[in-house]
Amino acid sequence: MDYEETFAPVAKMTIIHTLIVVASIRQWHISQLDVKNALLNGDLQKEVYMAPPSPSVSHDSRYVCKLKKALYGLKQAPRAWFEKFSIVISSLGFVFSSHDFAIFY
Repeated sequence: MDYEETFAPVAKMTIIHTLIVVASIRQWHISQLDVKNALLNGDLQKEVYMAPPSPSVSHDSRYVCKLKKALYGLKQAPRAWFEKFSIVISSLGFVFSSHDFAIFY
């Protein structure tokens, strides 16, 4: 249903520059986190099927794989990861910025 929709939240550079300036003036410590394989941790809310990898099953068109987690290359993967991330970070007390959807404070 939403295969044609892509979604990858990215912070606006003007917001990042502003945060760096404010942090510098107030002498705040800045940290950055890179989550390796982040897109593989997204839970799919809708049923997504794919053809099985070629070595696992002969090319019999009767077999398909139902995905439980997102895969790289799947258009729904960024949306699934950001949804899961948003739930976790919100449960820790962070809230969305009203100026930039990808920024929490």
